[in-house]
Amino acid sequence: MPQRTILALDPSSTRTGYALLSEQEKLLEAGFLSPRKRTDPAAERIAAMVEDLMGLLHTLEPAAVVIEWTTGKVGRRRHHGGGAGLAVYGVSLGALWQAACFYARMAGVGVRVELVAENEWTDGRPKAERTAAIARLYPQYQAERDPGGDMADAIGLGGWWIRRHRFKLLSDDA
Repeated sequence: MPQRTILALDPSSTRTGYALLSEQEKLLEAGFLSPRKRTDPAAERIAAMVEDLMGLLHTLEPAAVVIEWTTGKVGRRRHHGGGAGLAVYGVSLGALWQAACFYARMAGVGVRVELVAENEWTDGRPKAERTAAIARLYPQYQAERDPGGDMADAIGLGGWWIRRHRFKLLSDDA
């Protein structure tokens, strides 16, 4: 039986972190869905990330896709003037979620797509603390490639989801 994997996404309107983990929480791959240029208009950036996600889904064929859902705290002030604002972030999140749902329907093999509220899986821990924990748990994680902690959050979300669903994953027929 092939190894079932979980693809976790930490969405953004400028760059989305992703992580592919095995059911045993082994990090198999991590990276970014990135627009062609960060200065492209929001719609073009989002479309490029969706295209990258569809390619990734078809290549990796995960058993589940887990996406961080916002609690509504995204904005310019929170991100030191660099935030895209809740509206653009919401469009990005929705587009990535829709692409994952479309893939799941087309795959036809029971691929799960779930949204997880950011405050549910982070338990209020600051991003720097979460990133440091990921660096300790996953030596192959390259923090220098991830200055915003987006890959780390995708890894953390995926690990949290696996621990939360371990019994169900082990008992599911694939």
